[in-house]
Amino acid sequence: MRKMTLIQRFSLVSLVAIVLFGVVFGWVITTSLERNMLMWSKQMAASIVSDEVKKEFTVADFVTPKTGPDYDVFSERMGRLSFGPEVERIKVWNRDKVIVWSDEQQLVGQRFPDNEELIEALDGEIVSEISLLNKTEQQFERQFERLLELYIPIRFEAQGEVGAVFEIYSNLDPLYAEISRHKQKIWTLTFLGFAVLYGALFGIVWRASGRIEAQTREIVQSEERYRSLIRAAQDGIISVDRHGKVILFNEAALQMFGYSAGEMMGQPLHKLIPEQYWEHQFGTSRFPRASEIPLPEHSIEAKGLRKNGESFPLELSLSVSGETDDPMVTMIIRDISVRKAMQQQLVEVEKQASVSLIAGSIGHEINNTISGLAGYAKLLMRKPDDGKLARKCAEIFAAQSQRLGLHAHNLLTLSKPREPAMKPIVINSLLRKVTELLVVSGLLKAYTIVEEYAEDLPPVLGDEVLLEQVIRNLEINAAQAMEGQGILTLTTKLSPDRFHVEFSIGDTGYGIPDDKRDQIFLPFYTTKGEGKGTGLGMYIVKQIVEQHKGYLRLESEVGVGTTVTIGLPVL
Repeated sequence: MRKMTLIQRFSLVSLVAIVLFGVVFGWVITTSLERNMLMWSKQMAASIVSDEVKKEFTVADFVTPKTGPDYDVFSERMGRLSFGPEVERIKVWNRDKVIVWSDEQQLVGQRFPDNEELIEALDGEIVSEISLLNKTEQQFERQFERLLELYIPIRFEAQGEVGAVFEIYSNLDPLYAEISRHKQKIWTLTFLGFAVLYGALFGIVWRASGRIEAQTREIVQSEERYRSLIRAAQDGIISVDRHGKVILFNEAALQMFGYSAGEMMGQPLHKLIPEQYWEHQFGTSRFPRASEIPLPEHSIEAKGLRKNGESFPLELSLSVSGETDDPMVTMIIRDISVRKAMQQQLVEVEKQASVSLIAGSIGHEINNTISGLAGYAKLLMRKPDDGKLARKCAEIFAAQSQRLGLHAHNLLTLSKPREPAMKPIVINSLLRKVTELLVVSGLLKAYTIVEEYAEDLPPVLGDEVLLEQVIRNLEINAAQAMEGQGILTLTTKLSPDRFHVEFSIGDTGYGIPDDKRDQIFLPFYTTKGEGKGTGLGMYIVKQIVEQHKGYLRLESEVGVGTTVTIGLPVL
């Protein structure tokens, strides 16, 4: 069966509701009209009868039944009263519940003590009913179909007792004919009014239904576009409920993790992204509540776990949607294995460039040392018997051999392959170590080095080899910017928020123009002359700092110098 549209449902429901309401409304109005008109007719009749009786009679006239000649005299006097054309029958009762006079003479003198309406009237109440004509005293009124039976108490004094009760029967046919005419008008107006109301509401709902259907089509189309986008996305997309169970995924996510759709649906997220990541990122091994997720301004790195047990690096973006008490967390996941490999290659390229530069300087220092040793050797050969000279040459040979050993140790250290290992690092010690190497190698030999290290700094968590490369690159850049003379300033301190250790490397070189500051962090961009740089140094520095969840600030003024500040989270 075809599902009814909104306008069809409204038409059916509202039509039934309005018809029912209209019927109830019309019934209430017409019933009230009928009741009010009957009450008005009763009150008018009672007022007329009371006024007319008091004009012609006194209380003494109603003491005894009127029989014989008295009946005719009383009838003549009754004839002078005007009760209206609709009054068909009249009975007059005294206080003893005896009919004193009636237009049916046979009833005069009869007593009906069980007449409840009469008893109420004798107590001063106007009693009325639409008579069913089934009482004993009503045998002469049964020729009529419907009469208004009205008991009217007559008081001849304002606060006196009831002296007599007039029982009159009024023909209701003219009154009901009038009521019927009014009812017809009311029903006509009621149905016309509700028809207009229905039409107005139908028009409003018709327009609203059109807009809703158009919006529904747009939503359906938007949802279809969304699903198509999800299906076609190259990145993996996974949504989880508030319990961390997978409720939505796309084909890219299936291929990335190696699962089938049936295997992934409803699975806990830690099967795909191990609990260790959540522990590191949010401080809890369980999947965090939506309210606990501090949504990052950019994507964050994590580790994924494929079905075959293989771990791989991924980039993760989080977003929360849905109701507060039933949220949905959606993750856009990108496999960055290839990118990480390329980054590592770039790091190695830059490292080799730095090593080559340092090795060249060390080679120059070794060559100078060997030349000096050769000179002393020739001198000693010319004066083999000079003991004082031999002793001095031996001391020089020992000192220079130690220096050559230090150069050899430094070259071996630089040649070691990188083995990533996050461990606590004291920044002051690391700065001294790298700076000493570059001084010994000769790269910083010509510069004045100012060290301003804060004491008792907390350690940071980092990869020592990568952080050495950051410091080495920045110090070599500073030396090249000063072109043979200047001041290299090394500073460490705790950040104002006390959550980071900051170290700064400043030079008095030529500085960086404003229009080039953003470009120096791009790969293969360099401000140095041809053959003096790879263009990867600052790019690698920025990548390593971000990998350590740190930050970088650059301050530079042309002709004054440049200062680079690195902030790393404390352990």
